This record gives sequence, structure tokens and C-alpha cells, in this order.
Amino acid sequence: MNPLILSLICLVLVGVSANLIKLIRESKILLLISLIPCIYVLFYGLYITLGPIDLYEDGTKNYFLKNPKEKELPVVFVLLKFYQYILILVGAFFWIFIHKLFKKIKR
Repeated sequence: MNPLILSLICLVLVGVSANLIKLIRESKILLLISLIPCIYVLFYGLYITLGPIDLYEDGTKNYFLKNPKEKELPVVFVLLKFYQYILILVGAFFWIFIHKLFKKIKR
């Protein structure tokens, strides 16, 4: 599976776990399971930021290779510039949030 697709799936899973927080906060196992996508999203965002991958550049090249008649990029490609920062913020925020919930249950 492509790491980009996996990061999108994990981002959706973080959103689902945030919507089901009333159910998740009661169980240690569910908290640990919901922590896994948060960690992946955070570390993949850091990897994209610090690593050799530039999603925007790769995306624009592929778009213009497949659509040579197009002159401008679609607006959706603006998200590729900020995708790595979105991943880092979402992953870090929910990792800290779930970690605090886990500490409350531990006591």
C-alpha cells in the first residue's frame, strides 16, 4: 500500500476516533488502538517535511504529464503544499489528547 494512501486512511481513522471519543475514553484497549493512527500520521508528516519527498512538486509533474492541455492546476493541489503540516498538527494534537485520557484511566 502506498504510504500516502495509508496516511489518508489513518487521518480518517483519527477523525472517526475523535467522533467516538465518549466510547473510546472508557477503554484502555480502544485508546491504544486509536493511538496507532495518530502516531503514524505524526511520523509520516515529519518524514515528508524532513525527507526527500515533495508531494506538491511530484503531484504537479504527474498532473501536467497526464493532462498536457491544462494550463493551471486545480485548487485541490494547494492542499498538497500544506498536507505535511496538517498531518503533523493532527497527529500531535490527538496523540497528546489520547495520552492524557490514557493517564486518567490509569489512575
